[in-house]
Amino acid sequence: MATLTAKLTLSSTTATSDSLNLSVSDVLTFSNDVIQKRIATSTTAAVFLAASDYGKSYVYLKNLSGTAAERIDIRATTTGTDIMQIAAGEWTFFPWAGGHDLAYDAASGTPVLEIMLWEV
Repeated sequence: MATLTAKLTLSSTTATSDSLNLSVSDVLTFSNDVIQKRIATSTTAAVFLAASDYGKSYVYLKNLSGTAAERIDIRATTTGTDIMQIAAGEWTFFPWAGGHDLAYDAASGTPVLEIMLWEV
């Protein structure tokens, strides 16, 4: 078994009336597939993580574009509703049950989506 330490720190003195100083971390255990890849997306929706290929996993996604209009929308299936919008330079890390395909659909252009997956 391998481990991955995930840590998130949020701090601000202007976001709320009180100072924000939040830090959480967890050690995640995984023993199956680990993938890392970059794909050029398009304005045609396409599956990039198929539920039939993976079980419960931890997923990291980053929009590598530097162009504001090149947002990447993430959907559960190619025809589903957007569940995330990742703007240029933004990233996300989340647990994925692996029950539905994950698909992208770029708002414009061909922004590159960086993907890392650690399967439990």
